[in-house]
Formats: sequence, structure tokens, C-alpha cells
Amino acid sequence: MDLVTTPAEVAGLRRLYPQSIHGVLWLQTHFPASEWDALLQDQACFSADCLDHLLSDAVDAGLLVHQLVAA
Repeated sequence: MDLVTTPAEVAGLRRLYPQSIHGVLWLQTHFPASEWDALLQDQACFSADCLDHLLSDAVDAGLLVHQLVAA
């Protein structure tokens, strides 16, 4: 697994974090260095629309994505 999403505490937002070096490298090519700490520490939250776009690009790049759903 390269990237994982989990529900955030705020309704409608989801967290995104890397689970592999490939996930880390992919994130670093898509976000400025000033955002890396939040991304690597599971602190980055995204709306569903934004996350769908990001994950579509990640899958197209060959990454494995796991989306955890809220129970």
C-alpha cells in the first residue's frame, strides 16, 4: 500500500498519508516542501472532490491506494 485515506474528525474531510517510500515520493512531487511535514505526519485533510482528483492521479501513476471508510 502506498497511500491511505481515513476519515477526519471534521465531517466531509479525509486524511491522506503515505505508507511507502513510493507514496512519500509521489506526495513530494505534488505538494510544495512547506506542506511535507503535515502530509507525512497524517495531518493533511482534503475534501472528497480534491481527494478524488489526487487519488485518481496516484492510481494512474501506479500507486496502490487504500481508502478506509467510516463505520
